[in-house]
Amino acid sequence: MRGDSVESEEWKMKEQRWNKIQQRLSSILAPGLDILFISCPVHRKTVYSEIKLRFFQIKLNGEIIWIFPKDTEQNTAKFFLYGGGRMEYPISSIIRYLDLPKEELLHYEDKVGLADILKVCDKRIGYDRLRTLELSDAAQKIFDERFKDKSQF
Repeated sequence: MRGDSVESEEWKMKEQRWNKIQQRLSSILAPGLDILFISCPVHRKTVYSEIKLRFFQIKLNGEIIWIFPKDTEQNTAKFFLYGGGRMEYPISSIIRYLDLPKEELLHYEDKVGLADILKVCDKRIGYDRLRTLELSDAAQKIFDERFKDKSQF
């Protein structure tokens, strides 16, 4: 029984940590974007054990545009089937991005597939710098929404 309470306390701590990360993230978001970063726990049974991970999605104007683990650039099959391997999670990527100095933001890359999404949402990076980037479908939707009033498309 003690193990269950320790695990639930651990999840509560992670949830509190996510709330703080969300606050930091919303402080850099471009004004006017109706975007949500949603994180919640998911349990998956593997051949040998049960994996607890965080399901993560991004919604733009109420439409889901990115889902973890579905839209990650990583090979998740090995991780989910056998519980092995090393995987990068969206929250880790977001923390690393938020900790970067402003001059390094455009050079940020990750394995999750959030790097370009974070860049396009970031109010510290403007139109001229962002339009030179090759963007994923989700990042392009955010870019189009953020700069819909620009006549230079």
